[in-house]
Amino acid sequence: MKHPITMPRWPAWLLLGLAAACAYPAVTETAPARSMEESYAAHGQEPGWSLSIASGWIDYRGNYGEKHIVVRAPEARTTFNGHRFETKRLIVDISHGRCNDGMSGKGFADQVLVIADGEKYRGCGGMPHPEWDM
Repeated sequence: MKHPITMPRWPAWLLLGLAAACAYPAVTETAPARSMEESYAAHGQEPGWSLSIASGWIDYRGNYGEKHIVVRAPEARTTFNGHRFETKRLIVDISHGRCNDGMSGKGFADQVLVIADGEKYRGCGGMPHPEWDM
């Protein structure tokens, strides 16, 4: 009786291990929490609003300047993909990811959600990215 020719199994296991390693998602570092010494700016449209975080304060101007809220900035809470500032009157949710301004088409590093006295506003903030301009 003839013995069938077989290959060793270790090359298959090696290839399987390499394929699994390539399929595993890359590990990325989250951006460090912003210190209160840095300044941060965001804005949105319809109705127009702007927000700045600097020197330990959050300054929000909404509805084309009709609403003005200035509060002491709490410690930023790290979220899944950004940071969140929460006070009684303002919640500022900063998510790191491409954002294009609705009117100008200019690109920015962050998507920003502001909840001011219970009303939600969306816009862009952080570093400008001219390569994302539409």
